[in-house]
Amino acid sequence: MRGVELKRQLLAAALAGLLTSSLAPRLRAQQQPAADDVEEWTVPEGTEFKLQLHSTINSKTSKAGDRVLTTLIDPVAVEDREVLPKGVRIDGHVGEVKEAGRKGKGGYLYVVFDTVELPNGEKVAIVGSLTEIFSSEGGEDSTVGVEGELKGRGPSRKKQAAIIGVGTAAGAAGGISTAIAAGAGSVLAAVLLPRGKQAALTAGSLVGMRLDRDVTFNLPGTEN
Repeated sequence: MRGVELKRQLLAAALAGLLTSSLAPRLRAQQQPAADDVEEWTVPEGTEFKLQLHSTINSKTSKAGDRVLTTLIDPVAVEDREVLPKGVRIDGHVGEVKEAGRKGKGGYLYVVFDTVELPNGEKVAIVGSLTEIFSSEGGEDSTVGVEGELKGRGPSRKKQAAIIGVGTAAGAAGGISTAIAAGAGSVLAAVLLPRGKQAALTAGSLVGMRLDRDVTFNLPGTEN
């Protein structure tokens, strides 16, 4: 009896192995979409993205090449299809950077967005630039220039004019020529105008990005 039972167990094991090996290709086929089930999508140049910054950047401490990490706040759709869901990683790097200087010159730096990570983990190269600051987590007083650079503010034009005006007026009162008076104003501005502010954003800030080139990638197809 024991021999019969053993034979039954061996037969059952062999049948189970045979069934598993025959089902494995079908399971893999179900898990991996066929080529016909993949659709190609293109997000056009000029598309706006709203991002949350996860890196702190500062024109005094950041260096060219430093990685800048962000996530997508609002999903991106093309032809009513959501192609990039909320939470997708969109990263970049610091490009040219210059620290704030004397005479009220604010610092600046460029952020170049270069990678989007799709939900399936695939990383796709992009080219994007900074467009605006929606909110600054650290209360920094920086702006975005027309070329996409993050800029630290300097003294207001009104303050600069007031300081230079003091020097010019002092020179004029002493009977010095206009040229000397203007020179005195410039020297005074160099001494009295504070150093410009650094271009800075703290992790947690919300920023805008513009896609500067079309980007194309594949997504699983939708059922009709």
